Amino acid sequence: MRRLSIQLTCLLTLLPALGLGCAAQSPEDQAFPSSAEEKTAMEPSYDGDYAAAPGSYDYADDMAAGEAESAPESALAPAPSMDAPSGGPRAAEAASGGDGVGGMAMRDEAPPSPSPAKSKASRGADKKGEGASMRERPPEEAKIAAEHDRDRRDRNIQSGTLTAGSFDDNLNPWVFNTFVDQARSQPDLSRLASAFGTQRTVLRVQDVHGRPVGNAKVEIDGKHMMTRSDGRVVWVQGWDSGSQGQGKAKISHGNANATVSINNQIEQLVTLKDTQGTLPDQLDIALVIDATGSMGDELEFLKVEIRDIAAAIEHHFPGVDQRFALIVYRDTGDQYTTRVFDFTGNLGRFQKDLGAQSANGGGDYPEAMDAALIAAEKLSWRNGDTARVTFLVADAPPHADKVDDTLDAVDGLRSMGVAVYPVASSGVAGEAEFVMRAAALLTGAQYLFLTDDSGVGNPHAEPHIPCYTVEQLAPLMVRAVRSELAGHRVEAEPQFSIRTVGEGQNGVCSQQRRPTKIAK
Repeated sequence: MRRLSIQLTCLLTLLPALGLGCAAQSPEDQAFPSSAEEKTAMEPSYDGDYAAAPGSYDYADDMAAGEAESAPESALAPAPSMDAPSGGPRAAEAASGGDGVGGMAMRDEAPPSPSPAKSKASRGADKKGEGASMRERPPEEAKIAAEHDRDRRDRNIQSGTLTAGSFDDNLNPWVFNTFVDQARSQPDLSRLASAFGTQRTVLRVQDVHGRPVGNAKVEIDGKHMMTRSDGRVVWVQGWDSGSQGQGKAKISHGNANATVSINNQIEQLVTLKDTQGTLPDQLDIALVIDATGSMGDELEFLKVEIRDIAAAIEHHFPGVDQRFALIVYRDTGDQYTTRVFDFTGNLGRFQKDLGAQSANGGGDYPEAMDAALIAAEKLSWRNGDTARVTFLVADAPPHADKVDDTLDAVDGLRSMGVAVYPVASSGVAGEAEFVMRAAALLTGAQYLFLTDDSGVGNPHAEPHIPCYTVEQLAPLMVRAVRSELAGHRVEAEPQFSIRTVGEGQNGVCSQQRRPTKIAK
């Protein structure tokens, strides 16, 4: 593997929240929808898998349901409304997170200690215990939910506060080409830009009925990939094959096999006989979070967002076997470099592990993103019909001499069919933005970025993107995971739109603006 080194001097401050939407399982077999039907259907449905009526999704209902299921009965009456806000700017100006220091166990192997941010009332309630939840959760999970509810009220931290935009470079090749051209003029980016400035082709694998085939193994010039639920893999000639590559793709799924030459086109369709496309019935979501000191305020909001969205996932996708993993990382010389919590189907345990994390350490701009993504490769990802998602939460790029290791780790995740969704925030420009967008492009995911509309955190850098819509972050993350389960892109719901930049439709920019110089 080539070794690409670039000097990364940019600070990125970000944060995400993962999520999912509403779908019901249909007891009846339905035909795979046509292209026109896909634009209106909430989820594609074939062979009796997920089906939902158009327009049936409502994130506010998701959150209300998640709250009802997570909170103990005694907390339901006095609890403030957790409905997603309408998107007014600076909605959470008064939220506090402190500097987020402390509260982390000394060794990687040891379980993290409780967060010091809890109020005295919260700690007292932990000792007394809480009543049974609406769903008769185990006492431990009921206490965890009550603890989070009290903590958020004490600190005025609410779900639905954060705002963000998203962009799919694979839907907008000319936008990424423009970014590549700008990057080539930067000495620190020229080699990486040259690798990604070559031919890029999306291979889309389907069965004879036009259904996308997920979990198909694809080998191109020795590089291994796996299709996601939408049947796609992305090939970048300069990165994947080099100048000596022949562009031959060997594709297999079960007993079905095909070998094709990659054409010089944006998207190439491959039909596999003797196999059948199916939707995922399992979901693995890994959170990879930068927990250095500059993530203080954002991390506290992230905990609340993820806690509620995870509850919504559990509530609205009962037919999908869901697991969550957590990786927090800092940097070499800090209290720890990475701490790994492998996949668990116990939502209460996952929430407890996440809630115990705090932000500390760091110092210089780059952090150990490479080590975190290498750890993500080693998680116990499941085979079979599984939607696999990694949300990368970071506020700094990898070190200059670790950029190749970072993208090599992305390649490892790509070989398992994992979609990597970076979420960028303040300070992300130039080199850091390029690395994060490259990770999303390679895995067929989207580049997500926080905006100033929420008023949380430091000012956020404007991405080198000509058009996007600002929405609430939580529904945006929900939509990303819904897309992975649905097998096709799920569009944004208009009710969550806050403002738009540029002109576009369904994720495709329709008007090019004058290129801007890459910020250092």
